[in-house]
Amino acid sequence: MPKRELTEAEKKHTKIALRLAIFFACLILIDFLLISIFFSWRDWVAVFVFSLLFIVPGYISNAAMVIVGGGKPIDGGRTFRDGRRILGDNKTWSGLIKGPLYIGIPISIGLFCLLLVLWPNIVNVPMTGIKNNHYKIYNDIVYYQYYFIGGSFPFGFLSIIIRIVLCSYGAALGDLVGSFLKRRFDVESGAPFWVIDQLDFAVFAILFVSIPAFIFPNLFWVPDIYMIILLLILTPSVSIIANTVAYIGGLKDVPW
Repeated sequence: MPKRELTEAEKKHTKIALRLAIFFACLILIDFLLISIFFSWRDWVAVFVFSLLFIVPGYISNAAMVIVGGGKPIDGGRTFRDGRRILGDNKTWSGLIKGPLYIGIPISIGLFCLLLVLWPNIVNVPMTGIKNNHYKIYNDIVYYQYYFIGGSFPFGFLSIIIRIVLCSYGAALGDLVGSFLKRRFDVESGAPFWVIDQLDFAVFAILFVSIPAFIFPNLFWVPDIYMIILLLILTPSVSIIANTVAYIGGLKDVPW
């Protein structure tokens, strides 16, 4: 099926998408090379895995908000002082509450339950690397315990559940902040708001999950600088590159 003719604005955004896809792919490569050179490539793999385990509840919840959305908009149709909608019709109470609660949190808990069951087998991989001095940054098993199973059972798994809830709703609120900014810059609903669209939920997920670390530092950790950098690169990369590839492959009319 042939693609529809793009408008001039869409053509402009398509060029931006292609450039951003290349840019973020290069950033991932640079991040990998820097950590591999100064530490080890295994440390980068550990950062990558830890980052995914950290942010996956936010990814799922952010997508779920679209699935279970609909109904009454959060802003109730009200406008801001600039005369534009505060959030828009697509941001609803149903999506905000049910997305994380019905989909993001349950799926994430299920995932970590699976990791808990598989942990006796998983732990052999980092233990072997640690014994052979393959890691320079993550050379202690506590890192792997924290991100895979939360630490010692049962308090460790309780901390996992708290992290999941905070990450899920942090991502949901971050999405609302992104929508608020789109309206302020007069970006139409559904139109791309490059990088902000992809980073808003990740930034707020990081912030929310970091809160208990300042209250209970023995149970919760703030993501380290390597994870934060990779998350800020990886999150927009996944969306932009995937959509661009889908567009080039003829699966989407536009790369966003």
